[in-house]
Amino acid sequence: MRLSWIKRELGHLGIPPLKRFGQHFLIDKRVRDAMITTARLSGEDELLEVGPGLGFLTEELVKHAGRVVAVEKDRTLVKYLKQHFSTVRNLEIIQGDALTVGKAGCTKLVSSPPYNISSNLVLFITRNRFNTSVLLFQDEFVKRLTAKSGSREYGRLTVALQVHADAEIVMKVPRSAFYPSPRVDSALVTIKPRDDLIQKIRNPALLEDLVRSLFTQRRRRLNKVLKKYIESRYPHGSNSILSQIKVPEKRVFQMNPTELVELANEIARTLREEV
Repeated sequence: MRLSWIKRELGHLGIPPLKRFGQHFLIDKRVRDAMITTARLSGEDELLEVGPGLGFLTEELVKHAGRVVAVEKDRTLVKYLKQHFSTVRNLEIIQGDALTVGKAGCTKLVSSPPYNISSNLVLFITRNRFNTSVLLFQDEFVKRLTAKSGSREYGRLTVALQVHADAEIVMKVPRSAFYPSPRVDSALVTIKPRDDLIQKIRNPALLEDLVRSLFTQRRRRLNKVLKKYIESRYPHGSNSILSQIKVPEKRVFQMNPTELVELANEIARTLREEV
């Protein structure tokens, strides 16, 4: 898809891409080929594409997968896609928000999504547990997904992902791979589910609430932040709960996902014993 062509098509459609849902359209065939190769698609695969835009990636996905569900929020682009792919039988195009449409029976996700849904899309992936997700995100955002505990990039989103899945950077992608060019470079990343920590979680809702609360003060000492959390959530039994919990001598952002799961499990255990 030549740059001149995409400019012409967007002009005909009257779409200013910088203002449409944070979208930057992928135009680099080498990056597209890398996404297809990384996804290891076969005729048995049913996959979801979030934000297909003008169908640059879509046209290759339908050649390699058994079924493709492309969810696009922009009504003008949906109309264009339905006309452009009118003869393609293994493609379903849905107008709507992919985060509310759901998994649509798909087991893989391959997308170059709008940057402004990145965080919510990652949480969507952890809830729906696709076998493989292959995505283009901003490079700085990918660093947050793959960060180690104790690093500057490590935060609540890191934990939310790494409890459920492993993220791995495949390659860096220059801003020139998109039209219009974003202000930052991107990276191709894979996300694959993990089961070891999931099986250990005693109370998923408690873990989510704990992580959300702790990371509002990520650089403070864990014992101080945890004390406030317990006192606010369980005011009548806080002293008893705190006396039974072994709290690591760390700051919040130094706690790795496994340690946070263990801490949440300790709280869940003491709550059961208090009942």
